[in-house]
Amino acid sequence: MTEPVRWMSIGEFARAARLTIKALRYYDREGLLVPARVDPGTGYRFYTPAQLATALRIGLLRRADVSIAAIRVILHDPTRGSEVLAAERARIEREAARAARSFALVDTLGATVATDLPVAVHRIPDRRVLWREATAAAEALEHAAAEAIEAVLARARRLGLDTTAPVVGRYPAALDGEVSFGVGVEIAPGAPVDTGTGSEVVTLPGGVFAGVDFTGAPALLPVAYHALFARLADDGVPVEGAVREYYLADPAEVGEDEMLTRVVHLVPDDYRPGWVRS
Repeated sequence: MTEPVRWMSIGEFARAARLTIKALRYYDREGLLVPARVDPGTGYRFYTPAQLATALRIGLLRRADVSIAAIRVILHDPTRGSEVLAAERARIEREAARAARSFALVDTLGATVATDLPVAVHRIPDRRVLWREATAAAEALEHAAAEAIEAVLARARRLGLDTTAPVVGRYPAALDGEVSFGVGVEIAPGAPVDTGTGSEVVTLPGGVFAGVDFTGAPALLPVAYHALFARLADDGVPVEGAVREYYLADPAEVGEDEMLTRVVHLVPDDYRPGWVRS
């Protein structure tokens, strides 16, 4: 004789699984743990004891900060479990290292903000660059830009170009949502480039730029942006369009804390810092 199914209310199931009712409803919406039965009249959710193992597994994975998307794959395709968990472990380790770095930077932030960063005018000529366009979520821009720079430098090495030439990044002045950006390495005037890569070679237009030179970790670059944007605002120059970052030192040689970055923004040809335009 078949044993009757033992139905557990959402409250009873939540207590047994050491989860909140809110979490169970969320996991239902995400398709991770769907109730075994929903009363058509009341909408009450019911679970079975057999579902406790899945609930406990989800709870443990969430406590380990494994993403919902990864958990979905683990539950629906167990053959990929090891692969997905390895990727999640690597992501969590990267985020932990980034957090540790941020804590360390807090100690230097006060002194960095207090540093007087002068704004200078730079006349930059048109330059051919080996260029790479990309997009990223605003909060992941620093990591995405670093990956794009590595990719464009690897491409430059394969083409036999000078990878000690200046590297430049172009970013939107305002960061919000998904952002488009580009990075490139300058090509020496007259240097031949395989015509098969024509789509990757662009001319970055020159002009007059106001800029701030900043020595320090990339995570602290907002300090340079603040100094530059505040100066332009005081001088009545609108901040719009793209901002460029010129990387003037190789972090592999000088270390991240000694990186020299020049942040520049296009300004009128007759601009001088401290002069308010009418």
